[in-house]
Amino acid sequence: MANAAALLFLVAALVCHMRTGDAQRFCGKSGVTFSMRKTGNVVGGQPEYVVSIGTSCSCPMKNVHVWCDGLEDSTMPLDASKVEVQDGMCVLKQPVAKGSPVVFNYSSKLPVNFRVFNAARRC
Repeated sequence: MANAAALLFLVAALVCHMRTGDAQRFCGKSGVTFSMRKTGNVVGGQPEYVVSIGTSCSCPMKNVHVWCDGLEDSTMPLDASKVEVQDGMCVLKQPVAKGSPVVFNYSSKLPVNFRVFNAARRC
């Protein structure tokens, strides 16, 4: 009976490990997600947007760099504790973690097309 219980435990652990491994396979830069919407506010004559950069990965993502060409033209100041713009590239100042996205606002005539350039798991 003890051998059957031990075997069942080992099989369950193996299945759990395999599922975690499959989920982590997509936890590089392809694991970073974006959502964006207009807030309804106007700043400096431009519509304001809120962007949320998140992940569903169990490990936080660090060193997240995102193409964000046009964001440097925002008519409102960006939250420097969250994001810095360098030559059309956004450098996130905080890790992106499951359930804890990096969220910031900007204003622009057109919405910015965010695309991940780099991200690394921090497990």
